[in-house]
Amino acid sequence: MKRKHAVAAIFTVAAVGLTYVSPYIAMYRISIAAKSVRSAMLAQQADLPALRTSVARQLRAAGEAGSKDDLKEMVETIVSPPGLTVLILHGKQGADGERHDFGLSYRSWNEVVLRRKGAREAASAFVLRRRGVWDWQLADITLPVDL
Repeated sequence: MKRKHAVAAIFTVAAVGLTYVSPYIAMYRISIAAKSVRSAMLAQQADLPALRTSVARQLRAAGEAGSKDDLKEMVETIVSPPGLTVLILHGKQGADGERHDFGLSYRSWNEVVLRRKGAREAASAFVLRRRGVWDWQLADITLPVDL
């Protein structure tokens, strides 16, 4: 009887632990897909239409958008495997020139924000939305002010 309770406790702790680290695993998969320039793999890990809409909205709000063609070209450049790689690496870069880990904060059960630990609000942030129990998808990016 005690063995059954111990096994149940171990599985419960493992499930809770996996639930907590699942956004980190998803961000790792996204960064690997972006670095390897695998568009199909990146499209599975990121909601590209939502990212394009978000980036276009931020560029318009910042006054960076000239014509519609310029805006479309900028959005396509940013929301591409090389562009996402730059954003991820830039998001990890601290003012001291060192790479830092991401800090995770839950907005809700289905949404988390990843931002470099110790970064201020103006730094880039990556919003992941739940897509199943332990699967997450990159759904929004907050562009850094200095980009």
